[in-house]
Amino acid sequence: MRNKKLYFIILFFSVFIIACSDRITGDLFKGQTPHERYIEQLENAGLAESLLYDRWLAASDRSLQSPIAISVPYQEKAYFGANEPNATGYAFDARDGEQLQIKVVAQSTDSVILFMDLFAVAQDTTESHLHLISAEVDSTSLSYTVKRNGQYILRVQPELLSDVSYDLQITAEPSLANPVAEDAEQHIGSFFGVDREGGRRSHEGIDIFADRLTPAVAAANGVISRVGTNNLGGKIVFLRPENRSINLYYAHLDSQTVTSGKRVSVGDTVGLIGNTGNARTTPPHLHFGIYTSTGAVDPLPFVRPGKSTPPSIRSDIERIGDTLRMRSTDQNISIHSPLIIEAAALNGYRGILPDKRKVFVSRNQVTDASKPLRTIRLERSQSIHREPNPLAAVLTSYPAGEQVRVLAEIDNFYLIEKDFIKGWIQSN
Repeated sequence: MRNKKLYFIILFFSVFIIACSDRITGDLFKGQTPHERYIEQLENAGLAESLLYDRWLAASDRSLQSPIAISVPYQEKAYFGANEPNATGYAFDARDGEQLQIKVVAQSTDSVILFMDLFAVAQDTTESHLHLISAEVDSTSLSYTVKRNGQYILRVQPELLSDVSYDLQITAEPSLANPVAEDAEQHIGSFFGVDREGGRRSHEGIDIFADRLTPAVAAANGVISRVGTNNLGGKIVFLRPENRSINLYYAHLDSQTVTSGKRVSVGDTVGLIGNTGNARTTPPHLHFGIYTSTGAVDPLPFVRPGKSTPPSIRSDIERIGDTLRMRSTDQNISIHSPLIIEAAALNGYRGILPDKRKVFVSRNQVTDASKPLRTIRLERSQSIHREPNPLAAVLTSYPAGEQVRVLAEIDNFYLIEKDFIKGWIQSN
């Protein structure tokens, strides 16, 4: 009887899996990211041999191999068109202890999935970047606490044939609470790494100055691992946060208000600020340090990264989706090259060149491509190509003697327009 019951349970479960949507089965097997599950869906649908599939994967790879460099905090208004598979990689530096907050708000007439994946850049250029975390398909945000100083890449990619605009914002917030009572007047007077004792040692923390007897508080939920005294720190407290491989160090306390082994929550008082130890000749302050298995790390990114407010967008957001023309450049970009504008950020634009490179340019480096460079008369009949490549698809052709407007140029190709048709011709 028991075996028969087990048989029906297995049978029911099998039928349930087959009948459910791919999103449900994806939840059952959490080893794959949403991006990977989507690739599997495309393959199961028989698209693995299609050009569209290849281009989508190529765009995904290109976004990680050649990401656009940004600085956090950052924001942009951007657009992905349905006509070409696309993806964007954003490369930026982040510090141990910062909590990255990534928000993407999409707008489209259809229900479009934007895949968001965060990677740590590989130290060895022969290795793949390390995948860290992904947003679920129904989420508009991503949060990650940085474990080491380094460079990171955020990849944003829409599903195939998607026409979608989106607002992106990346900030770095503190991953720990303030170790000094929030309502107290306070300031940081000494930073990590500065010389001490004539250069014989360096400062292994930050000094937060406040009035004597101001509460020093738990910066995280955790357990008090040690309460004691030493020559440098005077009266000290160590706190071990939950689920993190770090120890928080409170020094120069006037008095301790906790005992070893006590469990504390964020904001609980662990001691009162003073100037005990080697701080007897200085004003009262809290020396706050953070220690890992490899030694002291800078506490500032953990408590005050200062990356919460992205710079405003000062370029024209109405230009997103337009084709502009380079009129000056300080990069490896030819003058008069066309640039399809994918995003507006800071005082410029992020765009894509004909060779698929993504670049950031200031608004003063580009001009309206609808104003022609010149008008020319074709010396011979010409095929009009979709891309600056003689093997690219042909849109139409014009006979010798036809007059066309040159909107942009790159290498030995002109981007021309006539009768509302834009395309590329060879210049000689």
